[in-house]
Amino acid sequence: MQSAIPIVFDTDIGTDIDDALALLLALASSEVRVIGVTTVDGDVDLRARIAARILGYAGRSDIPVFRGRREPIGPGRMPTMLGHEGCGVFVGSYKGPEAPVRDMPAEEWLVEASRDEPFHLVAVGPYTNIAAALELDPTFAERVLKLTVMGGMVRGESYPRSWRAHLLREGIDFAHPDHNTASDPQAALILARSGIPMTWVTINMTLGVPLRKQSLERLRSVKNPLSGVIVRMLEIWRDQWFHLFETSRPDQMPFSEDTVAFLHDPLALSSLFPIDWLKLQSMRLKFCVEDPYFHIQEVEEDEDAFHEVSVAVRAAEFEAFFLGRLLNLLYHV
Repeated sequence: MQSAIPIVFDTDIGTDIDDALALLLALASSEVRVIGVTTVDGDVDLRARIAARILGYAGRSDIPVFRGRREPIGPGRMPTMLGHEGCGVFVGSYKGPEAPVRDMPAEEWLVEASRDEPFHLVAVGPYTNIAAALELDPTFAERVLKLTVMGGMVRGESYPRSWRAHLLREGIDFAHPDHNTASDPQAALILARSGIPMTWVTINMTLGVPLRKQSLERLRSVKNPLSGVIVRMLEIWRDQWFHLFETSRPDQMPFSEDTVAFLHDPLALSSLFPIDWLKLQSMRLKFCVEDPYFHIQEVEEDEDAFHEVSVAVRAAEFEAFFLGRLLNLLYHV
C-alpha cells in the first residue's frame, strides 16, 4: 500500500467556501497527510484562526497553522476581504482544542519544514507565500516534491459553454475569473518559472464543477458541530457570491439556479489522488504578466516549463466523490 503523501496546504481560507472544503477533503483522504497549513491574503490572522478552528472541529488540532503574506509582491487584486470571513465559523460555543497558530512567518516555516521532510505543496490561494519562500531560499524549489495549484487559465475554448458565452458577452479577459493569479501576478510568474514540478488545475475547468443544492441538503442532514459550520459557510458564500456576481444579463447567468458553490479547490486537491474524473495533460508552457493579468500560453518549443494541466473533468462524478468523502468524515468526527 502506498504511503500517504505529505502535503502543506497554502490557503486564503474564509472568503470562498472552497478552501475550507478542500482542507476537509484532505483530512478525509488517506492518500494525503497534512503536515501544516499556511494562510495568505489580507487578514491572515483571521484566516489562521478560521483554519485552526476548522481543524479543531475536525479533530485535527495537531496540525500547525502559520500566517503568511498580507500584500502581493507587485500590483495585484490582493488583499481581498469581503467582510463575511469567519461569520459561519465563530458561532456559538466551542470548547474543544484548536490547532496551534505559530508565530513563525509562513515563508520561513515552508523553508525550514522542507529541510526536515520534503513535501507536496498544495496552493489554493494567491501564491505570495510560495514566491516569498523561493526568494528567501532559492534551494527551496529543490525540496518541494511537487506543487499543485488551483489557478491559471489554459485553452480558453475549454471554458464551460455558458461561462465562455458570458465572458465574451461581457468583454471579460479569459484570465480575469482566476482570482489566485490575478491577486499577485508576479508571485504566479515566480513559481511558474521556479523549476518545481507543477500541476495547474485551471479556472476554466473548475468553473464546470458546481456543488449543488441537493449536496448542501445532504450535508445539512448530518447533525454535528462541524456539519453546522460547513452548512453555515456554504449558505453565507452562496448569498454573498450571488449578490456580488455582476452581469449585464441577469436572465443569462452562467451557472444553474441550484448552484451553491464551485468546487475549485477540492478539484485541485483531488489531482493528487489516483482518479479518472480529472484528465491532466503535460504541456510546454510560456508565462508572462500583461497588466493586470498573468497569462499561460501553450507552445511547441522554447517553453518556460513542462507542466501538467487540467484539460477535462467529469463534474457529476467528482461532486459525488467529494460528497462521499466529506460525509464519511462528518459521520466520524
